[in-house]
Amino acid sequence: MGLILGLVTVRTLFPGRAFDAAAWQADADDRGPMADRLVARGSLAGLTRGQVVNLLGEPPDTDYFRDWDLVYHLGMERGLFSIDSEWLLLRLGPDGRVAEVRINTD
Repeated sequence: MGLILGLVTVRTLFPGRAFDAAAWQADADDRGPMADRLVARGSLAGLTRGQVVNLLGEPPDTDYFRDWDLVYHLGMERGLFSIDSEWLLLRLGPDGRVAEVRINTD
């Protein structure tokens, strides 16, 4: 019982998977679980644009979510019926630091 409770607690506090820069750069379709963890832990909040780019790379140009400052494609929407893409969206505040982070579908 304790082991099950411990596993549920770990999965609740640390969803997704640990960030791996090489995996992030290599496979856009495998970014979703890493983005889940970054968002859940607040790892991107307060970073400057330069710090985000050092971590995640320069975001590619896209016509999606033009009102956000940094937009990263995470791959196809997770689930049984994947018809949309998932995106990691970051908005910078007036101080030039990440003020808002969201995962969204197009």
